Amino acid sequence: MKDLYKNLGVAEDADEDTIKKAYRKLAKENHPDATGGDKRKTERFKEVNEAYAVLGDKDKRAEYDRLKHAPVGVDGMPQGFDADTFAQVFGGNFGRGQRAGNVNVTTDFSGDIGDLFSSLFGRGFGGPGDPSGRTGQRPRPPSRGPDMSGVVEVSFREAALGTRRSVRSGSGKTMEIAIPAGVETGGRLRLGGLGGTSTRGGDPGDLHLEVRVLPDPVLRRSEGTLDVELDLPLTVAEAALGTKIDVPTVEGQALVTIPAGTSSGVKLRLRGKGVKKGDGVRGDQICHIQIVVPKLAPDDEEGKRLFEEVAKKQSKPVRNF
Repeated sequence: MKDLYKNLGVAEDADEDTIKKAYRKLAKENHPDATGGDKRKTERFKEVNEAYAVLGDKDKRAEYDRLKHAPVGVDGMPQGFDADTFAQVFGGNFGRGQRAGNVNVTTDFSGDIGDLFSSLFGRGFGGPGDPSGRTGQRPRPPSRGPDMSGVVEVSFREAALGTRRSVRSGSGKTMEIAIPAGVETGGRLRLGGLGGTSTRGGDPGDLHLEVRVLPDPVLRRSEGTLDVELDLPLTVAEAALGTKIDVPTVEGQALVTIPAGTSSGVKLRLRGKGVKKGDGVRGDQICHIQIVVPKLAPDDEEGKRLFEEVAKKQSKPVRNF
């Protein structure tokens, strides 16, 4: 019987984070793109993906642990084994990794449940050499192809406005898909008919993509809204006298007027410069004013004199206590 814990190099009582870290490390070390197609490491990559497809899922892991430690019956199967339950638990996501376009994709297992059982437990099931004596299987009708899943990365500005990405479908055809405006990290796209194809005919599976939005150096999304936020530093002179400044937005630069006498903490709102949504609604961009006070050198007498003059001209108190 395959020891999936051993394949990932973790103990049977390892927590989810430990399993995930082990998988990411081994997958990176043995990925075909990083190993130049080394056959041994490619096989190791498949083993790692196979192990994580089970151990990375709470329900699959629990059923695997149960079967792994169950006594073997006279038919060569773990006692308490039920094919329907096994198919329900394991049949939907027993993956083999591959790359499609610029999207990392995983193909789900879609073969006969006996094939999966043999792969996982290393013994026959309804085929030649089956300890139960069952040597044949009923003809299988055409089945739907396997689903494919993966991750697509977009920039903050692409996520705000929407964009397009090239992906390769399960049939090997490269095509463009739309990433809708307003999508956030963790958003999921289901693309019907773009998954894997079955060797027995039938319709292609679906392609499931999880979106990952990369952070922007200066812009951020206001949680739970369509608004975009920006910290806007000003010099004391700019704040006191007023000015015009080009600031970044999701669409490029925009000219902002800073009124004379602007204080730190003031919020300037740029209408319609935030995140878009498919229904045409759009958020704003909020600029948070931050006045940067210069640090004068100890011997900067001229600078001190100028600030002393400004202090004398202060017409109103700044504190109300």
